[in-house]
Amino acid sequence: MPVTRLFVSHSTQDNDWCRELVAALKTAGYDVWYDEQGLTGGAVWIETLQREVQARDVFVIVLTPEAWASPWVQEEVRLALSTQRTILPVMLKPTPVAGFLLTRQWVNAADVDTATGVQRALAALGSPVVFPSAPAPKQITPAPHLVPPLLQQKGFIGRVIDGVEVITPPLIAIPAGPFLLGTNPRLEPEEAEREEHQRQVDVAAFYIGKFPVTVAEYACALKVQDIRPPEAWSTQAARPDHPATHISWKAALAYVAWLAQVTGEPWRLPTEEEWEKAARGTDGRAYPWGSAWDPSRANTEERGPGDTTPVGSYPAGASPYGALDMAGNVNEWCGIPPDSPLFRPGAWTGEQPKSTGYLAGGGWDEDSSHARAAYRSQLLMGSQTDDTGFRLVRQPPTA
Repeated sequence: MPVTRLFVSHSTQDNDWCRELVAALKTAGYDVWYDEQGLTGGAVWIETLQREVQARDVFVIVLTPEAWASPWVQEEVRLALSTQRTILPVMLKPTPVAGFLLTRQWVNAADVDTATGVQRALAALGSPVVFPSAPAPKQITPAPHLVPPLLQQKGFIGRVIDGVEVITPPLIAIPAGPFLLGTNPRLEPEEAEREEHQRQVDVAAFYIGKFPVTVAEYACALKVQDIRPPEAWSTQAARPDHPATHISWKAALAYVAWLAQVTGEPWRLPTEEEWEKAARGTDGRAYPWGSAWDPSRANTEERGPGDTTPVGSYPAGASPYGALDMAGNVNEWCGIPPDSPLFRPGAWTGEQPKSTGYLAGGGWDEDSSHARAAYRSQLLMGSQTDDTGFRLVRQPPTA
């Protein structure tokens, strides 16, 4: 009988208990992957997790508040979900959980001694456990050769998933909580006369792409999708580390739907509120770096080269969370809530859009007033211009 292979996900703060669990599992004949020291992040870390999670039959998560708060554990959970692993939660300490865990059988190891908790975990692994039926696990192979060197240095990841090439960006975690949305009349008096004034808005936690979607990423979809390349694609294709442009709202939606289907991960466009929080943080500043305009921090008409630049070319323009290119370079499409009237039947069809969508960030050919975090422009949803692109958001596994 083949040996069952296990991946044990945990917080390093729970090493003492997990060490006994792993020892018992190995004694019982299980093949266990367990990282006691904690991986340090980066492309090598992601590729290691992809390889090891995919190689295991069962994903065991030792649940404690410390583990559930760990971004590393969250990333491991995301990989387990996207590769359709069997998941067995072991509740070591009372932990408020949501989402996928509510549909799984779990082991109660809280409020019992270590030996009893470990035995309960062994018993669960040795018993028939009914999980919801799922498609066959996705086969994922790391493919760093797909990623141009400059993008590799910036943390982009290349993968082949069920035979399909895909590149995904480094992500920035944006925490849940309130922030100031809108225009500050004191800092932006002229704009405040025609724009909505600041108010406090609560936003749930999410991950946002550190950069706008690049030509290299978009090219992966064009290889397998029956969609037309955007305008000037031959010119764009020669610059894979630039943001993809001439992207309509419809095309951006098609791309995120394709990416979500291929990866099994919950990708989408950011809402206006999510985009603005990622761009300005919580203190109501006008620009990602502060409230004083500085042309050296963004690709705009004031001091830019008159065209797009490779993503991340202005590191001094980073937002409080570390997102780049959120002022200038390309305008970025925002998603809209599912209850928006823009989703009404007939709101937009084919190449004859009847409604407009919102963009944020400003473009390389626009001035500093368009690079403010609160600024929005509108464009027909089927339109595409040489300064229009988009950025990705991915839902946390708890959502």
